[in-house]
Amino acid sequence: MKPFPALLLALASTLALPLAAQDATIGARAHAVAPMGDLNTLTNNQIGLGGAVFVAFPISDGLLLRPLIGFQYIPKGDTLGLTGTKTRVASIDFMLEGLWYPGGDPEHGAYLVGAAGGQQWHIVATGDTPSTINATRLGVNGGLGYQVSPRLGVEVRGFWSPINSTLTATGLMVGATMKF
Repeated sequence: MKPFPALLLALASTLALPLAAQDATIGARAHAVAPMGDLNTLTNNQIGLGGAVFVAFPISDGLLLRPLIGFQYIPKGDTLGLTGTKTRVASIDFMLEGLWYPGGDPEHGAYLVGAAGGQQWHIVATGDTPSTINATRLGVNGGLGYQVSPRLGVEVRGFWSPINSTLTATGLMVGATMKF
């Protein structure tokens, strides 16, 4: 075995030991994306899809942290004001979410969710006015959720990320989470 991969494997094993003792749970989220503002103009209100995988760490009664890796994808839609141009939008997200259950029970009931992290945006316009934008920016989102059962939750949240000086990604996400 080469030294570098062996070193990475040893480091990952060492870091995973304390996390295993914290009752962490692995989960996934699937959501629909309703663009607003600039994204709505680019895609003519084309609805998108997204998903994420996460690890939930209980911090205290009613407080969880969820680091995640996710994505959003809005398929090609007619760009308003640019006849013959279609634009698609995608992002890859590395976020840290915080969940607060006011009732103190993370297995049942309502909760607030907030997240911040990095987003790699990829926007491609084809047709009469082609262009490509790639940008890594800060993204934030927040909203409300309801833990239906110990494994299933539903969430509604708004998101915001400044892609460049003339383009800001905003919209709503509605989805479900599943813990395994």
